[in-house]
Amino acid sequence: MKTARYFHQFAAKSCAFLSIALFISAAPALAYQQEQNQQSEIRYIDRSKGERNIAIPLYIPQTDNTQQNTQPSDGALLWRIEHADKKNRVRSSYIFGTIHIDNEKVMDIPDTLLHRLIAADTLMLELELNDDGSVDMLRKMLFTDGRNLTQVIGEQSFKDVSEALIKSGNRLPIDVLTLLKPWAAMLLLIKPENKSGTFLDKKLSQLARSAGVSVQGLETVSEQLSVFDDIEIDDQVSLLQSAMDTLDEKDQAFQQMLDAYLSGDLERLVSVSDSQLPKDQRLANLINTKLITERNQLMFNRMQDNLLAGNTFIAIGALHLAGEQGLLEKLKKAGYRLTRIGMH
Repeated sequence: MKTARYFHQFAAKSCAFLSIALFISAAPALAYQQEQNQQSEIRYIDRSKGERNIAIPLYIPQTDNTQQNTQPSDGALLWRIEHADKKNRVRSSYIFGTIHIDNEKVMDIPDTLLHRLIAADTLMLELELNDDGSVDMLRKMLFTDGRNLTQVIGEQSFKDVSEALIKSGNRLPIDVLTLLKPWAAMLLLIKPENKSGTFLDKKLSQLARSAGVSVQGLETVSEQLSVFDDIEIDDQVSLLQSAMDTLDEKDQAFQQMLDAYLSGDLERLVSVSDSQLPKDQRLANLINTKLITERNQLMFNRMQDNLLAGNTFIAIGALHLAGEQGLLEKLKKAGYRLTRIGMH
């Protein structure tokens, strides 16, 4: 079907919050071996011989973990996660806040982060996309019940949305555009420009796979898209209209978010993001609950087995790290020790 073919081509590039896992290969990796109360030392691991990182005895002193460091630290949004197992051996993992774009500075991964990534046994991303995921994406983003976007938002609004999508570079076939659900049109309007076809999460996946690191998704495509698809249709229309009303502010807000991310200022990143929420407080709360709070709890639960095993690298959108319901706070309350790591 023509519609399916075109949609499949642009779907993987459309949703700014989707991370795509590609390119499987294998190679030896670097690893860090921790000495008691000392800095980590780099050693080589040959995964082809079955070698892997192991936990070594290490005492973790009792510290006051009530203060969460979210202030800039050499531009890094990277934390070490530690806990002691029943034999008093430290299990260490890392959590890294990403931004799902292809900006050159964002894509320039420092060695200190790269070494930790390829030394891991597992990389956990928000999402691992495959062909089945593309089918789910198509099914959820398009009306399949006889309705279309014109009927739902009206002819004039449909004309305005169509023109805005074309102006922003989304040149969709008309048979696709007319079937978009309001939330899908909204996502296409607000997504940042992507010229390369890749983004940070995808690059991390490629690097991990090339080093023989297992890659897992914390969510499925269906779960991510259901965040919006489960919203009542009237609220979807309101969200689309809110996006249309703030299109002129999009580029400025995006640049502010990028600056905050590159400086490692998590609080400022959240502040800029919050400023772009709908003015209607009910809608703003709805989006924050569905997009951040509920997903944070789901992903927190799903990463526990890997964290307990140790040597896991988690790469997840930076906005999921911050706040009382953020992953950093959840990890701290669960008894993990968190240490922010500088890039250099």
